[in-house]
Amino acid sequence: MASSSPSCILPSEHDPRRWSKQRRWVMALIIFNLIVPLDLSTTFFSGVQQQIQDHFGASNALATLDVGLYNLGAVFGVLVGGPISELYGRRPIYIVSSIGFVIFTLGSAFSPTITCLLICRGLAGLFASPPFAIYGGSMADMFSPDERGPVMALFTLALQGAPTIGPVPSSFLGSFLPWRWPLALVAIWGALIGSLMFLVPETEPVAIERKLSKSRGVVHDKEVMDQSNMWSKALLRPMIMLCKERIILWTALYHSFVYGLLFILLEAYPHIYDTHYSMTREEATLAFISPFIGNVLGVLIYFGSLKPQYETHQHKIRLESGGKREIEPEARLPGVLIASVLTPLGLFWFTLAADPQVHFFVSMLSGIPIGIGMTLLHLSLYNYYIDLYPTRSASAIAANCALRNLVVTVLPSVGLPLYSTLGIRNANILLASISCLGLPTGIVLYVFGRRLRMASRWAKQTGINDEGSRPSFNTQVTPLLAHVPENTYGGTGYSS
Repeated sequence: MASSSPSCILPSEHDPRRWSKQRRWVMALIIFNLIVPLDLSTTFFSGVQQQIQDHFGASNALATLDVGLYNLGAVFGVLVGGPISELYGRRPIYIVSSIGFVIFTLGSAFSPTITCLLICRGLAGLFASPPFAIYGGSMADMFSPDERGPVMALFTLALQGAPTIGPVPSSFLGSFLPWRWPLALVAIWGALIGSLMFLVPETEPVAIERKLSKSRGVVHDKEVMDQSNMWSKALLRPMIMLCKERIILWTALYHSFVYGLLFILLEAYPHIYDTHYSMTREEATLAFISPFIGNVLGVLIYFGSLKPQYETHQHKIRLESGGKREIEPEARLPGVLIASVLTPLGLFWFTLAADPQVHFFVSMLSGIPIGIGMTLLHLSLYNYYIDLYPTRSASAIAANCALRNLVVTVLPSVGLPLYSTLGIRNANILLASISCLGLPTGIVLYVFGRRLRMASRWAKQTGINDEGSRPSFNTQVTPLLAHVPENTYGGTGYSS
């Protein structure tokens, strides 16, 4: 639907897509600047972790729980964000999330004990995560599919790049400030942007329509949807799909591992560069610049190459079939295959280069293919879910997010014991070997995807007379619950 087309729900004067382009971009940038500190905080703590350990006399294992508990809180926040936004709109979610994030991040900054700090961090993660479930819906409310590419590329970079680069600014600030100040600065950032959210109007069409009805004195017999049904769908369906859909289970496990590499490296980089090059923890965090560069390159490759190729092939199929055939979901998988090659390539590179006889810069550069792989896997896999489960994409992505956050709850505390027990080279070989499992998994999905879909209850099925169209290209929409089915106006709903 073009942005100039009328909303299927709202009169034109209240349609967010009819607002001026400048107004829509200003609101998008406000939401973007709210997302960045929320996501940055996932790993921001790592840069000042040594100060915190020294201050509280805490062990490394205990201190790394800070990152894990933040991710644990995110498991529940992402699941509840969507349903709450359907009941009350998106604007209250942003406001309440920013307030809760600021309060508990300040609580972390001024915690008198390590226990208090860890509890505040877990609650900060809980409040910070709901916007990740709804920001895509906000963009879909304001931008048509044809307009959405640049803004979603920007948000993808924030989602992938912010946690990757997080340790670098915190290490820099920690070099001349006490550890409480960097955490407080993130809270201040969140507070400033959160205050701007009060100026951002509601964009969710159903919430706007409900408000207009009330202003006209119209009372609907079904004012609010079946809340219990919505909550059961939002919370139970992702878990059911994770257990029953083999495609989701195996792809989510691999995605969790690749995303979790970042959190293993939070402890691995300081350990390796201290052991081989006598670097401080603060100096070692500079290694995260490389995977961040990889994240940027991954976004450019995806939106600059894979996405246009996918759309060209999609258009060709529709023209040749007179609109009777659509491109198959497996067309999203080439990005997954590329990521499954680049990620082990970067890890084996790191294995060979992490040696005292080799300059440290060589090993640091290995993070670039790892960062590209992380981004391409994230974008390609989520859009694969969207095409694979047209009516259940929100639940499929929520299942992936829940498992991913559960895994990275544990992995920060695994990194140092893993490298201390196995040794640096053996630990790197183990991680690189595990990462190789993604390639055969991707090939199986690419080659036998149609057959696997036939065994699924919810997956999109291909008609008998529908000739396969399994090209090698990518996407139209993007991350975290960000897709809008073509027959709806905005957002990814749980109530359908």
